[in-house]
Amino acid sequence: MVSIQKMIVERVQLYIRNEIKKYLRRQNDETRKMHRELVECKKRLSKLEGNVKEGDENKISHWLDHMRTNGTTLKALRKKLAISQKELAILLGTNPATVNRWESGRVKLSRKSYEKVANIRSLSKSEVKKLLATKRILNSAE
Repeated sequence: MVSIQKMIVERVQLYIRNEIKKYLRRQNDETRKMHRELVECKKRLSKLEGNVKEGDENKISHWLDHMRTNGTTLKALRKKLAISQKELAILLGTNPATVNRWESGRVKLSRKSYEKVANIRSLSKSEVKKLLATKRILNSAE
């Protein structure tokens, strides 16, 4: 009887060891995969950083900081492009109430919103009108 119990205990221990080994192998595989992805992301980031000129970065950063503290800058941009708050909201993928809050200074723009505004800032009036027309067509198709 003792020998049967001993055999059962040994088999259970062997089974548990094997399951633990399988689990650790899976964890190691996932860790290696994440490490490869991290290295790839670092390479892409370095490449992107190399593409940005130092002067451009400072100009954009300064303009975005100024706009964040001063909603009238956003309003001035909107007026310069001759678009309404609703049209600006369409271009930025937000709602007009949010644009109003930004312009009034009640809410500050996020970094992601800054980048969208910076892209629009580089467009001419005619380009903005074409982009608006395209977005309206896409929205009506949905």
